[in-house]
Amino acid sequence: MSEIVSEVDHGTRMVAGVEVRVTQLVWRGGTSYEVHRVDTGVDVTEAECCDQMPTDEQIAALLPPPATWFTCPGCGTVCNDGEGDLYVDHVRDCDLVDGAGNPLPAQQ
Repeated sequence: MSEIVSEVDHGTRMVAGVEVRVTQLVWRGGTSYEVHRVDTGVDVTEAECCDQMPTDEQIAALLPPPATWFTCPGCGTVCNDGEGDLYVDHVRDCDLVDGAGNPLPAQQ
């Protein structure tokens, strides 16, 4: 792999609700672009850099899909799809809902 001669910051922009920073890497004999999430610093182009300035559509395709949130109707605990079966286990074990996720009537 060649040596990086310089890096050019192309600033930040919002793509699919995620703020990203685009950086151009200038190599001896070529150029490539990296895209990093601003919130986590994760390089979303780690598997494969872009040879040209990436479009918003190209960047969006590299981002993971947004998490879907679940709020327990009994106690209000919030879980997301990235937490696997945590919400299924929670509903099963929550004292304020029945096993199907329905809130229990207020007990007097």
